[in-house]
Amino acid sequence: MKNGLLGRGVVTSVEQTNVTVGHEGDPHPVCIFGLEVTLDNTPPYEAECRQSVPLTTVPQFVPGSTIVTVRVDPTDHTKVALDLDTPTPTVTLAAGSGQGTAASILASGVPIRAVIIQSESLSAKNAAGVPVYAFTLTILQDGQPPRQTQVGNPVPEDAVPLLYPGSNLPAKVLSDDPRAVVIDWVAAVAESSKG
Repeated sequence: MKNGLLGRGVVTSVEQTNVTVGHEGDPHPVCIFGLEVTLDNTPPYEAECRQSVPLTTVPQFVPGSTIVTVRVDPTDHTKVALDLDTPTPTVTLAAGSGQGTAASILASGVPIRAVIIQSESLSAKNAAGVPVYAFTLTILQDGQPPRQTQVGNPVPEDAVPLLYPGSNLPAKVLSDDPRAVVIDWVAAVAESSKG
């Protein structure tokens, strides 16, 4: 596994077992980690690994938000290990197609406003090389009560200054899928430059 493919993993679950390795002064509990693994140009997939980790790091693994570096067996992608000594790589996400792509949502979606509650880099970029961020958003849509959603959107470099809590941005949503939200960065940058 030391020579495995380098990838990015989102911790989806952590279960401590009754097994601990190491010594009394430096215990390493064995945990079972559920992961969403992303390798370059490969669709994300679910995997599980059983691994000992320093006791002090266990509280840092928050399901759904902690991003870790993983090593993947090149011949069997189900064999995964955490690599806590290597910085998380930026991976290139597999190119999407169909109604869920950002371009298709911007082309056919309904205009809304999206207010950023929180944003963070996903250590990933899309097929065009644009960094992807995770967002928690409040969605403001005519005729509907405000709602919150979590999405991943590519963010061009000129739009990064707009990533702050409370930033109210133009966006689009698919009328038949309220979770399919994309921020319209071209319109957002134009709005901000007008003052």
